[in-house]
Amino acid sequence: MKTSSVLLLAGALVLAATSALVARALMRPPPPEIVVKEVQVEPPASRQILVAAHDLTPGEFIDGSALKWQDVPVNDVRAGDMDANRANERELYGATLRRPLMAGQSFRPDVLVRPGEPGFLAAVLQPGMRAISVPTSAVASNAGLVAAGDRVDVILSLERNGVVSASEPDLPPPLAAETILRDVRVLALGDMAASIVPAEAQGENAGAGTGQARSPRQYFETITLEVDPRQAEKLAVAKELGTLHVALRRVGDDVAEDAGETHVTRLADTTGIFLRTAPSGGAGQPARVNLYLGRQVQPVVFGAGAQ
Repeated sequence: MKTSSVLLLAGALVLAATSALVARALMRPPPPEIVVKEVQVEPPASRQILVAAHDLTPGEFIDGSALKWQDVPVNDVRAGDMDANRANERELYGATLRRPLMAGQSFRPDVLVRPGEPGFLAAVLQPGMRAISVPTSAVASNAGLVAAGDRVDVILSLERNGVVSASEPDLPPPLAAETILRDVRVLALGDMAASIVPAEAQGENAGAGTGQARSPRQYFETITLEVDPRQAEKLAVAKELGTLHVALRRVGDDVAEDAGETHVTRLADTTGIFLRTAPSGGAGQPARVNLYLGRQVQPVVFGAGAQ
């Protein structure tokens, strides 16, 4: 076969193959479009719990500014956390804390203490202060008008009744009174301490179910005061000497105005009824002093006419 014929045949085969490939490519359907779908990742389930809005310390009373609701993942909610299903924030108003709580930490039942519950007075005491109870009465406590949270002065009144001599029946009784403490906070009357909670921190159910509801004419046998250790010692001795009275102070009174005053008021400072003048002869009247020997009282007379 001639060379020209071979070349022609080869060219025809190449052309036919090329045409077939082109035709096949034109007849093939286009590849499908790839659609990328974004998968929506659902956020983890969360629950609202009550947390501290700012740092809190024992003795601070909880009100609306002290707490807030915060979303927390369900897996992070611990047993005892107060969530919206189990707690009403107003139920916490008026409570205080047993230990410090940092901002963002959750409120838990073991952290809270309410009026009437054990440990409440210990939680509301100021640092370095003590709570001491002393006997009182309707008269000594201003007929029940003094309430927990008030500030008072404590007055000690003395009355020592000695043996009155038949020859000196008119000697005045030895009476005296002195303010021994000033500007002291009342923590409780009897077992009633609910009124120490500020009005803005009291919930709608303040006093409900805790025995804190007060009747208008309720009187108490003891009053609990917040004092420093030295003042507690003074009260412990004073309550054995005479009657302790509390004098209600005005809100905002400045104790510095009378802090330095120490004055004992005696019978002669109160009334002149018992004052006696010397007789016309110029001699003074005898004076009697009661001498205490253990539990015995022996009157001793000094001055004119003394035997």
